[in-house]
Amino acid sequence: MTHNTTSDADSTQTDAADADALAIEIVGDDDRVTLSPRDFETFPTTDRECTIECASGTRTTGTWTGVVLADLLDRVETPPETTHVRVTSTDGYAVCVDIVAALDAIVAVARNGEPLVEGKPYATRFLGGNIDGARTVKGVAEIEPLALEPNADPSDLESMSLDDASYG
Repeated sequence: MTHNTTSDADSTQTDAADADALAIEIVGDDDRVTLSPRDFETFPTTDRECTIECASGTRTTGTWTGVVLADLLDRVETPPETTHVRVTSTDGYAVCVDIVAALDAIVAVARNGEPLVEGKPYATRFLGGNIDGARTVKGVAEIEPLALEPNADPSDLESMSLDDASYG
């Protein structure tokens, strides 16, 4: 993102902050890829209308623009027996979502045409039509496909207490 600043030094600091805000690590079976903002811009985007119900009971509907999760996962070797995807936020919040719901999800960079980074303390949000509001992730830092055993409890791999109150 480019911001209007008064000096080159300020611009460099702002651009670095934006890069940190959007860097997303995709963890594969035997490899890892970190996507920079420039990398992220190379993916096709899609619009999805999603309604999110927050823990407070507030419902909000918006048109979200982002990259389909399946496209991001294509950058790494995923386990052929993948059953879930763990998505972790920059603040440590982590969810483990069934692969069927996850593959229909996006990592959004805009809501109703407005870039998230311009109005929020985070640049991305993981969400989808089949993902519960509490399982949307603000400020995506890492995406990891997992192959869980049939008796495994996906919630054991989650950390759903909000550490960063500014994410709200």
